[in-house]
Amino acid sequence: MSTYVKNNLNSIWNQTLTLIEESDYFDSATFNAFIVNSTLYDIIDDLAIILVPSVINKKVFESVECLSFVQQKLSEVMDQTMQCEVRLKKDIDAANANQPAPKKEVILEDKLLDKYTFDNFIVGQSNRESHAAALSCAMTPGKFFNPLFIFGNSGLGKTHLLHAIGNYVKQNQPDKKVLYIYSEDFITLVVNSIKDKTIEEVKEAICNVDYLLIDDIQRLAQWGRSQEIFFNLYNKLISNDKQVIITSDIHPSELKGIETRLISRFSSGLSVGIDSPEFETAYAILEKKLEGRQEEVLVQREVLEYIANRFSADVRSLEGALNNLIFKAILFNPEIIDLKFAVEVFKENPAVVNQDDTLSVMRIKKAVCEFYGLTRQQIESKSRTKSISNARHIAIYLCRKHMDLPFSKIGAEFGGRDHSTIMSSYDKMTKSIKQNDMTAQAVGKIESKLGIS
Repeated sequence: MSTYVKNNLNSIWNQTLTLIEESDYFDSATFNAFIVNSTLYDIIDDLAIILVPSVINKKVFESVECLSFVQQKLSEVMDQTMQCEVRLKKDIDAANANQPAPKKEVILEDKLLDKYTFDNFIVGQSNRESHAAALSCAMTPGKFFNPLFIFGNSGLGKTHLLHAIGNYVKQNQPDKKVLYIYSEDFITLVVNSIKDKTIEEVKEAICNVDYLLIDDIQRLAQWGRSQEIFFNLYNKLISNDKQVIITSDIHPSELKGIETRLISRFSSGLSVGIDSPEFETAYAILEKKLEGRQEEVLVQREVLEYIANRFSADVRSLEGALNNLIFKAILFNPEIIDLKFAVEVFKENPAVVNQDDTLSVMRIKKAVCEFYGLTRQQIESKSRTKSISNARHIAIYLCRKHMDLPFSKIGAEFGGRDHSTIMSSYDKMTKSIKQNDMTAQAVGKIESKLGIS
């Protein structure tokens, strides 16, 4: 039967009823009581399905005289010989009610950004572990590090690595499904799908991905129901060897408002920190950023060194400083961007003023980490490895000696350690400096680097 017929059942039946009424085959009482309240439900080839409201209506309709006449009039409207089958409306309604509602197709939006790849990720001491782990997961999903948990302050490259994983998979394993999603977008997706009654379809779509890349998991603490749903999805993905990569601004053990069972599972995989770029990495990042610019500007090496030394708290700060410098260069049009021009541009920038004039816990941590080849996360961690604990003792000692901070304040800066632990660390390092020339020399070199010797 044509689509036109399927879409015009009411019109066809109205025409048929009009012909029946005009024929005077039935008296008005019979027509109004048993015929007019019928409906044409469907047409399958030359068979018409007619619905009636009661058993009495059905019996009247199925009488030989009535059914034959109705078929005759319907055939005239259809311009072909038709047969009729009469059914009770309530039976059809009951059958339809028992039919499961058709599933709505859920299409998860692809939010991967092409500009973030492994090729343009600058690798250095501060991010070498996280880069290696991310690349390994991209190449061999679900085999070794699952989940992979990358943590560190904002602007250090965690999101870059997530997108790099997704883009690597799309290019090298096009048959694999990748979902990158920001944690707050995950909450929104869950809330909206619950309202739209599509939550089961959403969960099924997520469970069908091969890579789940979820950014800033700490924000999942905002809504408990999302955590429950994420927990179940996470378990299904992991049990099916699907790769899960998570980022956060803090280590899994320090997450607040996240269920203990989730933290436990995050900790069961590999957790790697990513720290502020050391000088060499910061300089390389600036060179890379400069290569990708359309403006034709000549920047002296000393200028990049100046920015790398003063804006290396995170990659965004480096990029922002470079953007600011080039904007001023375009505005004032110097022949070359030299150190004198850069110093003038940044002379009132708080990052430069504060760093040049004020000693901070962050500067001390950074100097100690660079001296010993460690990351800030390592010296703030609970690790008792000798090399890490020794560096931690030195950093605590310098904070106390040169900043005269209360032990409780220093403890808060070093992973939330208590007053007595920090006091013990300070006393231990004070004694070690007096008894060990190598320790004293190391402390002296770090103080010289900080300009506080």
